Amino acid sequence: MMLDGALDEIAAEFVDDLKVATVKLDRNPNLGLWYGIRCVPTILYFSDVEVRVGIFGTTNKEAILSHVRPVMNGGAIGQ
Repeated sequence: MMLDGALDEIAAEFVDDLKVATVKLDRNPNLGLWYGIRCVPTILYFSDVEVRVGIFGTTNKEAILSHVRPVMNGGAIGQ
């Protein structure tokens, strides 16, 4: 998958702050239904058991972090 390298880098860089996991929707279709995933790849960032950021489609490390960092630092969604 195209995002694997970016996610591996993020997981290594933020090892104490984030847990990065991937899910194969063909093996876990109920998760796709549960979260309303309509395109692959989709990145969901959870904080306090709530989806805080959703990134849809192919992207890169910098774009992922630009969406996730504000929420990691206690900012509101969309800041």
